[in-house]
Amino acid sequence: MSSEPTHDVWTKEAARPDTADLFSAEMEKALSAGVGWSSESERQAYLDKVTADDYLPAIFCSTPEELANAPDGGAFEGLLFDNETAAGSARRCKERGNEKVRLGQGNLAGNVQYYREAVDAYAEAAGWCGRVVCTDDEGFEQAVHGKKEGCKDDGFREFTRTELEGYEAVLRSNAAVAHLALKNWGFAAREAGRAVELDGGLVKGWYRLGAARKELKKFELCLEAVEAGLKLEASNRPLRLLHREIVKAGERERKERQAKERGRVKRAGEVKAVYKWCKERGFKVGRMPLVTTVDSEDEDDDDEGDKENEEKRWNHVQPFFGKMPNPTSLTEFTWPTMFLYPTHNQSDFVEHLQSGEMLAMQLAEMFPAEEDAPPVGWDYNHEFRCDNMALYFEVHCVPGQVCHPFSVLRLDDMPGTMRFFENARALKGVDGEEARAKARKQERLNLRASRMMWQHAKGRHALAPLADVVQIHPACTLEQVLRDERMVVPNLVVQILAFPVGHVQHEAFLKERRVVGVVNPPQE
Repeated sequence: MSSEPTHDVWTKEAARPDTADLFSAEMEKALSAGVGWSSESERQAYLDKVTADDYLPAIFCSTPEELANAPDGGAFEGLLFDNETAAGSARRCKERGNEKVRLGQGNLAGNVQYYREAVDAYAEAAGWCGRVVCTDDEGFEQAVHGKKEGCKDDGFREFTRTELEGYEAVLRSNAAVAHLALKNWGFAAREAGRAVELDGGLVKGWYRLGAARKELKKFELCLEAVEAGLKLEASNRPLRLLHREIVKAGERERKERQAKERGRVKRAGEVKAVYKWCKERGFKVGRMPLVTTVDSEDEDDDDEGDKENEEKRWNHVQPFFGKMPNPTSLTEFTWPTMFLYPTHNQSDFVEHLQSGEMLAMQLAEMFPAEEDAPPVGWDYNHEFRCDNMALYFEVHCVPGQVCHPFSVLRLDDMPGTMRFFENARALKGVDGEEARAKARKQERLNLRASRMMWQHAKGRHALAPLADVVQIHPACTLEQVLRDERMVVPNLVVQILAFPVGHVQHEAFLKERRVVGVVNPPQE
């Protein structure tokens, strides 16, 4: 019996720290030392999570599905299936994948999350298949003796090596189903291809391989897969339907390919005729770069999206319309012409400008001289009138000078002209993404070569000088302008700069540009 009075004992016990207080103090000490949550907000987020109605700690999970959804399920999964063999784990994951596919197929809302979970389950099952010890493998007896007591699987006796390959083939084929539902055509083809490699007699594997290749538009390979499946089961209805679709699609593709080739040959003939016609008359054509970057690894370039936008802006400034001059007779022709108005950042495109028509006549149609004539929408001060216009063209490709990469380069041979025309057309996307990528690659190689020549001659950071200009008398015809020895038509489009005489920007233009000549109409 204690010698101290009971009242004194109770008083001392009451003065002792409470267990909860001791725990809180230790927690605060751990947090201040950098242990646990890094901030109070992180701690509060954790508390909100564990107090949520649907939160189930991993330690209380009783099924694989509950464990998969638990935040800390990974740490407990090994404990839950500790006595399970690799074969049992593969079977469990495969069954989970099959269940997810069934849920996905029966889901009326079209929720694809089931298929994503199925893909993960099948991938895990394939991993376990790689760890299975088969009955005909070396070391099988040692593995059997090393099996733990109370193993829930029915033992290693389940698979021979051939049986395991057949099991994995079905597993891969099922994974292809999930990928097809997710429209992951490449992954579906890979999984189905692996399935038929493991088991060439798997009809469903051949069908799924053909379906994936059809979506990838690999019709010849698709036909091979379908025919391989029909050899195994000639009456298989899905394979027969797919075979019919592929034959029709292949025929369409063949016709489209032939039509594209006929179009290419026709365009080549037209470009060849125009180039020969220009050379006979002394008309000179040139080209500008169709891209603005050398390649995706250029340290001075932005990301790929910015390059695409920059090239779109560049091609808007220096357009290629796919139009060519059209000889209408031995003496007459039309040429696509762009009138540029730098004072207002506007332009007019005339697709067929007559060679024998005075430029003043074309200007009179666009900008009448009458005071009461309505001005164009962007000419607020009615400054553009055909009787008050100054016309110029820029001088490109000066002989003996190294040209800046973004200046006009002469097209001195027919093959180069034809390649430029086809690349410019392909970059518009009219021939498909593959042709577009090929044309972009070729154009970037051309730009790299021009850039290296410029840097070698002028230095890496040298700027391009402003081009000289030649003034055009409005009474001149288009043919007279084209016959001038200083005129080089960029991108097969004649470009004429037009200013209102006396405009402040016209005066600034004359201060910064050098006028090296005038094209006058012939004297009568």
